[in-house]
Amino acid sequence: MLARDPAVIAAAHAATNRLGRPPAMVVTSGREALAQIAAPGLAPRHLVCEPQAAGSDWPDLLDLLRDPSASTGLLVVSSAPQQDGLPGDVVALPADPLRLAAALLAPPASSGALPDAAASLLEAALARGEIAVRFQPVVSLLDRRPVLVEALARWHMPHAKVGPDAFIALAERAGLARKLSIAVASRAGAELAGLGPGFPSLGLALNLPLALLLQPDLAAWLGRALAGTGIGPGRLFLELTETTEVRDERLLRRALRRLNAAGYRVLLDDLALGDGRDRLLALPFAGFKLDRSLVERLPCEAAARHAVRRLVGLARQRGQLVIAEGLADLGQWSQLRGLGLDCAQGFGIGRPLPASALGTWLAGWRGYRRG
Repeated sequence: MLARDPAVIAAAHAATNRLGRPPAMVVTSGREALAQIAAPGLAPRHLVCEPQAAGSDWPDLLDLLRDPSASTGLLVVSSAPQQDGLPGDVVALPADPLRLAAALLAPPASSGALPDAAASLLEAALARGEIAVRFQPVVSLLDRRPVLVEALARWHMPHAKVGPDAFIALAERAGLARKLSIAVASRAGAELAGLGPGFPSLGLALNLPLALLLQPDLAAWLGRALAGTGIGPGRLFLELTETTEVRDERLLRRALRRLNAAGYRVLLDDLALGDGRDRLLALPFAGFKLDRSLVERLPCEAAARHAVRRLVGLARQRGQLVIAEGLADLGQWSQLRGLGLDCAQGFGIGRPLPASALGTWLAGWRGYRRG
């Protein structure tokens, strides 16, 4: 709970008491609330918030909680009958314990469906620069040091959360994948550059479908998108998504060699057991990511662990990097390290965050590492 008004605090405590739950944790600044929500591990189920208490951090909190990956619901509470200055999709509740208790029991809002004529809406959003970027940290399993962030595209339509899978697939079908990738790369580069010299110089991972990876001028337009950001090929990881089946391995091999020669490193994204994509690891990829579905099976399935050991063994022979996706429980850390993996990402480490919250996450992660 982020509040200063005694009536709001009393109403929140009364609501949790009615539900038979422990009293809410009270924080008094937007920065504290950001730190709690961005921290590794399970996020708070709800943030009961009095916007005035958030101060200048209110926009950052909204950005964080509106993300499709966010698992924290936002309940805006005010002792005043009308709360001015709220975005149109945020509703303020009165400081009434009964209303607040009912809202705490309500399921979180789901991602909105794409409307008709969505391709035209997406193209207009790209033209207006409305595509946002979130950054998910990737850390070393050896020493827990942050090594890179994955840039994830977000489209915040009015009054709706649109899942990235929906509009990214739409972009590919509508011939907008290149425009979307340019928008993500340029926004991500500019926002990372804006963090200042005190923030670590991390790598940046960009997701690209097969059709874009094969384009002969990929390095040229990526360079233009990132010009002036200080992020060159040496800091970039290009992730080949699984959205399109690779039918011509020779064509892909030539593209990978071309990108490697230009200094880019390419990862094979979302490698899962039985998907047939492990054959691609013989191509000159810099490494691969294990899909979350495989990582989740490791604690309880010997066959999954055996398969990962085999993949890691092949990676070592080829000098490839291996990253685990979807790490939700840091109790799995030792197992992943014991299997020979290099890095990991997931909600147990950090959620997709706006650039403005990366510094808060980093401070919390460093404290978490010491603990």
